[in-house]
Amino acid sequence: MARYRLDIIASLARQMAFAPVGVRDRQLAAAEDLAISIDPAKAYAPDYVILHITAYDPKRRESEMLTGLALQHDLGLLIEQVSSTLKQKTTDRAEPVLTIDDLTQKFNVTSKTIQRWRRRGLAARRFVFPDGKLRVGFRLGVVEKFLTVHRDAVVRGANFSQIDDPERDLILASARRLAVDCRCCQSEISRRIARRLNRSPLTVAATIRKHDLEHPDQAILPLTAMPLDETQRLRVIRILRKGGSLTIAARRVKRSRSAIYRVVLDQRLTRVMDRRVKFIDDPLYHQPDAEYLLANMASDPAVRADHHPEASRIPADLPPYLRDLYRTPLLTPARERALFLKFNFHKYQFAQARRRLDPAKLRARDIDQLDRLLDNATEVKNQIVQANLRLVASVAKKHVRAGIGLMELVSEGNITLMRAVESFDTHKGNKFSTYATFALMKGFARTVPQMLTLARRTAPSQPMVDVADRAGRFVDNLVNRDQVRTLMANLTDSERRIIGAQFGIDDSSDSQELAAELGVSRHRLRQLERTALDKLRTAARID
Repeated sequence: MARYRLDIIASLARQMAFAPVGVRDRQLAAAEDLAISIDPAKAYAPDYVILHITAYDPKRRESEMLTGLALQHDLGLLIEQVSSTLKQKTTDRAEPVLTIDDLTQKFNVTSKTIQRWRRRGLAARRFVFPDGKLRVGFRLGVVEKFLTVHRDAVVRGANFSQIDDPERDLILASARRLAVDCRCCQSEISRRIARRLNRSPLTVAATIRKHDLEHPDQAILPLTAMPLDETQRLRVIRILRKGGSLTIAARRVKRSRSAIYRVVLDQRLTRVMDRRVKFIDDPLYHQPDAEYLLANMASDPAVRADHHPEASRIPADLPPYLRDLYRTPLLTPARERALFLKFNFHKYQFAQARRRLDPAKLRARDIDQLDRLLDNATEVKNQIVQANLRLVASVAKKHVRAGIGLMELVSEGNITLMRAVESFDTHKGNKFSTYATFALMKGFARTVPQMLTLARRTAPSQPMVDVADRAGRFVDNLVNRDQVRTLMANLTDSERRIIGAQFGIDDSSDSQELAAELGVSRHRLRQLERTALDKLRTAARID
């Protein structure tokens, strides 16, 4: 079930459900008008929204603005949920009520296009239809208002202009050439012609099918290549991963380079669409110069890191291999807030860009842009994490037990810290160090008993050497980077990745991601880490 993004709209929906039927109907109509007029790129005052829907002016003014994107989503949800409490019959309304099928036929679009229009403000109520079922419907007046406000979007989606004879001939000639000369499949032919003529791929495909039905002796679709099956797609991916080019892959599976290129794009698109990216919205993100403002805010010398001597003092009992953590200055409150705003802004940009993706017109540069936005977010996240690593060591020291080394606790704490960065909301007025400390204490309260149980189970079969002492001796023996490279050469690729991730040599993956990539459990990952450390200790002695 969909959830509200704004607490004030969720509260308003609960209040509207108890209003008299006539009042509820009028308020829903006002909410429908408002949803159509909302600009996702702007921010709106809560008082304005409440006044527009309920005609009530609240005395208490809310200072926090509502972002247009979240407001548009929540208004659609409010209208659908509150209207379901009315249980209005379509036959009782003087105004016609259109179904999704009615709209698809009226505007010659797919149901997916209707769903896109709903996200842009075309509000749907729930009505009781003649068959007795409660389902979504659209008031004709709402549809007409949406058409007036979003005329360009409707025309683009509906392809109102009919295909004339010269354009039809061009589509058919291009389709025949791509089928015969380039060995393209039907979907690839539709995509390429649609992109060239600025048409919908469905329109192009329908034109080709209609031609084949009317002229079976000149049919084009039988000439097209069959789509790559899953076995062929996996073979293409293996070839490319081994360094093969698009041309080599195309030659081996006997397909066009464009078909191989599409396999790569589809794989990258799947990876991007599967990424779970959540951001904490802010009205600043919806301003046209948001990127410029945030960049200046984060780089302003007035909010740079804290350089007080007390902040950089290294505890005397801290192991040598953790003292480098104190070389990274602490964040001032202003810089901390600026970095969190910038971090969530990059994720907001990613979510917006991904929402605008059109798979039919997808290009590699579109995926590249999404990857850059995620890289930007990761870079800012790393700055926050680096400035707070000393906090992990400080809390971890209090949880050291017999059989559990400090380094192992620090490794677990780093994962908790990274998760805390993802969920921290700077708008609530708390310091991140306070939030992260509670998260670390909660995390250690859960993992330390598990680690103690694991240590007791492994103690009889393998004498347990304190991981922290072992890591300390290992780090102390590494005088320079040349020695690091020499010692790491004794490890397998997997062991090098594990050591790099666990000891900060390579921060591209955390323990959980690395375990998933290697296909092992986190318990097995720790065993591999201990094996790799034993190898390094032996190699260091020989050296």
